[in-house]
Formats: sequence, structure tokens, C-alpha cells
Amino acid sequence: MKKIDFENHYYDISSVETLKARTECPYWTKDTNTIYWNPKVGMCQDKFEFELLDFAEKRIKIMDKLEIEKAIISLAPGIDYLPPEESIPACKAANDALYKITQQFPGRFLGSAILPIHDVEASIAELERCVKELGFVMWQTHSNYGPGIEPDDKKFWPVWRKVAELGIFAYLHPVTSHQPKFNDYGYAMASPGLGFTIDTMGAIIRILLSGMFDEIPDLKIVLGHFGEALPFLMERMDNRMAMLPIPEQKNKEKPSYYFGKNIYVTTSGNAYAPAYECCKAAIGIDSILLGTDYPFETMESCIEFIDSLPMTVEEREKLYFRNAEKLGVSL
Repeated sequence: MKKIDFENHYYDISSVETLKARTECPYWTKDTNTIYWNPKVGMCQDKFEFELLDFAEKRIKIMDKLEIEKAIISLAPGIDYLPPEESIPACKAANDALYKITQQFPGRFLGSAILPIHDVEASIAELERCVKELGFVMWQTHSNYGPGIEPDDKKFWPVWRKVAELGIFAYLHPVTSHQPKFNDYGYAMASPGLGFTIDTMGAIIRILLSGMFDEIPDLKIVLGHFGEALPFLMERMDNRMAMLPIPEQKNKEKPSYYFGKNIYVTTSGNAYAPAYECCKAAIGIDSILLGTDYPFETMESCIEFIDSLPMTVEEREKLYFRNAEKLGVSL
């Protein structure tokens, strides 16, 4: 059965060089080959660097073996929230490099724009270029844009509006939390072990409560990891967030209303059958997409896990490729 992968990461060498030239977080140390997202949270790149930089030698062979017909490729390093004088040229170079990959392997890789988010006008211009000239299908953004800087801030709304106007979608990918309660225990807790999930949960719920989906009803946002634990909390959110509303809470509907309408989820990095069952029960199979999270997870283990789940052929087709059509992506 052919498949479309919504979360498949890469490194562009120009982005690597940008981070290696920095001395403040985020930066990439040359001696230990480690990216530091903040002074207490670093991730050694030895395990993933080759796979992130490679396309032809390894990645596409795995895709062929697993019948992954197309993969949406997104940039792994966080160059988007660097200062504009650094992020504008870095994002343009990364997008141009990815475009070359999409042309080198036509039909196999789809582009995801990375934007210099702290310059809103530059971000809108770059997004338009990526979609209209480069044919990209997605904007990969992150769960925070620096300490205390949230994606729902009104100053960023023009970028979200442009996403809907262009008929593409955004992937809200986790980035390291800036909360000391996570960072004191290093990368594992601050990032994939817990911090990623909580930071992204907070970001999407802030977006929802801000009324963004009501003002931009065609906006589509995708979350990884079976919805970052939110399906488990759906009833509690609906119930408690209606208990003592305040004027800043602009959403017109319950949180659950927006899942499947504005919010979709992928399978990335959560090979746990109870998580799938909860997600399916809470938001429905029609809202779940394939995401392998390669190379931070293996494509093989992801597909093996999904194939082990009890599904009808129709449900499996929806997850693997049919639901993608709702976001403008097709085989």
C-alpha cells in the first residue's frame, strides 16, 4: 500500500554552518558536535547527522522498500527563530536547497517552507515564494519562537492568514521548552521525553483559545505524536475550559470541535497502541496521517508498528494516503 509521510526531517549544510558560526543559543559546537538549544539542553548529532544530510544513498532506498511514495521534507535545526539578519538569508538558502532536492527526485519529496518568523513581512514574502515559485506544500513552524514568544501572538497572525490564503497547511513541530522545570534534567526531559509535548500542547491550545481558527476558518495545522497527548484530555478540556471563561478566551466552540476541522495529527514518534486507540476514539481515523519522524525514529519501525494495529483496509488507506488529500497532498 502506497504511503505519504508528513514528517521526514533533513539538514541543509548552510543551516549547519549558520549554527556552527554562532556563539549564543542555539548554536552547534564543532568539538563535541552538539546543538545547544539553551545553556542546559544540548543534543549530540553523531547518531543522526548522516541520515539528516543524506537523500540518495539511504533515505530513498528505505522509502522504496516501505512503499512510501512521497515524503514532506522539513528542516531540523531551528534557524527560523534566529534574529532576522541571520534567519532571513539562512531560511532562503535552506528553502532553495530543498527545492533542488525536490527537482532531483521529482514526485518523491515535497517541500516544507522554513520562515524567518521574527520578521513577519519577510516571512510572508518567503512563504509566497516557496509556494508559488518552489511548489512547497507546508510551513513548518515551532511551538515557541524564543523565551516567552508564543505563536498565537497577534503580530504573527498575518503569517497564519497567508498559510490559509495560499491553500497550504502548517506543521506545528515541537521545539525545546524554556521552562527550568524541564531543562534542569537535560535534553531527554526538556525535549522528546516530555518538554516537546507540553510546549506544543500549550502552543496549539493558545492558538485555539485566541480565536484564530474562528477568524481564519480555513487554517489547517498538523500536530505530531498522535496529537501531543491532547486526545487523552479532550473531554476534560471541553469541560474545564468552559467553566470560568475570560474575555481573552475568544474561541467560539469547544476545543474538540477544531480537531478534524482545523487540527490533524500524525503518527510520528509514538509507537504505542493505546495512544493510537485513544487518538482514534477521540478525534477519528479521518484526522490521522502518517508521520515517521525520520531519522529521529526509523521509518521501518514506524511502518511495522502501524501495520501491527487492528485496522480495516479502508482505515489503513485513510491513514496512509487518503486523509492527506484533505490537506492538498495526493499520490
